[in-house]
Amino acid sequence: MGRAEPTPWTRLEPWAALLALLGCALKLARGIGPDPFFNSDCAVPLLLMRGLGDGPFTLFYPRQDRYGMWPFLVARWLHLGTPEAFHVLSVLALCSAAIPLWRLLGSPALAVVTLLAPVALGRLVAWNTFQAGQPYLWQVVTLCWAWWACRGALGASTRRARLLAALGLLVAAALSAWISVVSLLALLGLLVLEAVRARAGPPRGAGAFSALGLATLFEAQLHRLYNAFCKRRFGERFITVMHLDRGNLGSNLGAVAAVAWREGVVIPLLLGTALLPLPGWTRSRRIDQLVLLWLATCCLPVFVVVDHFRENFFAGRYFSFPAYWAFAAAAHGGLVLLAALAGALGPGVRCLALALLVLVMPTSPRDPLAERRAAAQALVGPEPRLLLGDYWDVYVPAALAPSGALVPLPKEGDLNRFPLVQDALRPGRIVLLACALDGPAGTARQHGALLRRTAAPALPGENMSWCPHTVETPARPIGPSR
Repeated sequence: MGRAEPTPWTRLEPWAALLALLGCALKLARGIGPDPFFNSDCAVPLLLMRGLGDGPFTLFYPRQDRYGMWPFLVARWLHLGTPEAFHVLSVLALCSAAIPLWRLLGSPALAVVTLLAPVALGRLVAWNTFQAGQPYLWQVVTLCWAWWACRGALGASTRRARLLAALGLLVAAALSAWISVVSLLALLGLLVLEAVRARAGPPRGAGAFSALGLATLFEAQLHRLYNAFCKRRFGERFITVMHLDRGNLGSNLGAVAAVAWREGVVIPLLLGTALLPLPGWTRSRRIDQLVLLWLATCCLPVFVVVDHFRENFFAGRYFSFPAYWAFAAAAHGGLVLLAALAGALGPGVRCLALALLVLVMPTSPRDPLAERRAAAQALVGPEPRLLLGDYWDVYVPAALAPSGALVPLPKEGDLNRFPLVQDALRPGRIVLLACALDGPAGTARQHGALLRRTAAPALPGENMSWCPHTVETPARPIGPSR
C-alpha cells in the first residue's frame, strides 16, 4: 500500500483535514459533550479546578490516587470556572493530537479520521471521553504525543534530534502516567513496536527506554508526595490497593469478554485485526496498525488479573479506553485499505471519509446544565454557604454556582472528597442542610457539630429541599495533629 502519485486531491487533502477537524470540534465543543452527563464524580475535579484543595492533595483526584489532576491544575492556572469552559479545553486538547498522528501516519486526513472516528462511531467512547470524572481523553492525547516522540527518539537521523525527541517522550509519558499508571504498560508495548520498526539496537534505544524509566520514577514520586501529604494533613493515605485476583481469573476472563462484547469493543477490534493479513501493507503501515491494536488490548489482561476491577463489577467505563483504540484501529485500517484500492484516487477517498466523519459526528447540546445551574443559583446567599447532604447532592450545585458561593460537605458517613471542608462547621456559620436530615426538634448533629434550624423557609433544590441551619458547636477536628 505505497503512496500514490500526486494529484489535485493530494493538494486538497491537508485543507480538507483542517476543515473537518474544525467542523468536528465545533460540533463537539458546545455544552459538555455529545452525550452530556454531569454528576458529583464529574463535579469534584472541577471544584479542584476552581481552587478547592491545596498542596500535593491536588496532584490526584481528591482521595483517589489513580487519576492525575494536571489538566485541572492547568485549567486552574487559566482561571477557567465552568464545566463548559473545561469542556472546550478538553476538545482543544483532543484535536491537538491530530498533529502527532499526522506526522506518524503520513496523511492529515488519515490522522483526523483515526483520531475522531471513535467518538463518532462508539457510543461508549462518546459517553465517557468527555466526562470530567474520567481520565480517558487525556490518556489518548498524551499517548499520541508520546508515540510521535518515541518514533523520533528511536529513528531520528541525528543524535541531537533523538535527544530532543527523548525529552519530549519523557514529558508526554510522564503526563500520561500521571493521568493513569496503566499508561506505562501501553507505552512499554508501544516502545517495543517502534523499536522493531526502527530496527533500533541498544545504543539507539537507550534514550527512549531511559525516558520511559524516568517517567515511571516521576509517577512514583508524585504518589509518594500525595500520600505523604495526606497522611500528615488528614491522618490517612488514599492508596488504591490492587492485588492479583487469585481464584477468580477464569471467571474474570469470561466476564471481561462478555462486557467487552456488550460495550462494542470486540467487533471493531476483530475488524482492525482482520485487516492486518491483507496483502499490500507496507512494513511501516503494518506496525502503525499493530500499535493501535496494542493500545486497544493492553488493558484487557489487567482487568482479568487485578481484583480492583472485579470488585467494581467490571464497570463499562473501564472499557472506554480499549473501545477508543479498537475503533481507531478499524478506522485506520479500513481507510488505508480503501485508499489503496482506489490507487491514484486514494487522497480523494480520504477526503470523502473526512466529509462523512463531519456528517456523522454527533452534535453536543448547547446548554444541558441550564436548569441545574439555575437551581444552584437559587441556593446562593450574600455570604458563602455550606451545603451539607448526600454525596450525590452537594457537589453538583457547588460546581455550578459562582465560585466559592456554595461549599460542599457530604453528610456524616458519606465520602468527603475534601476533608478540610469539615472544619468550616464553625459556630455561627450558615449551613444549608438537606431537609431529610433535619431532626424533629429542628436540630441535627453532623460530623460532631450541633446544627439548629433557623426561621428561614426551606429552599427548593434539585429533587429535594434545603433547610437553613446555624452551627452551634464546632465539628470534630481533622487530622492527627489537631
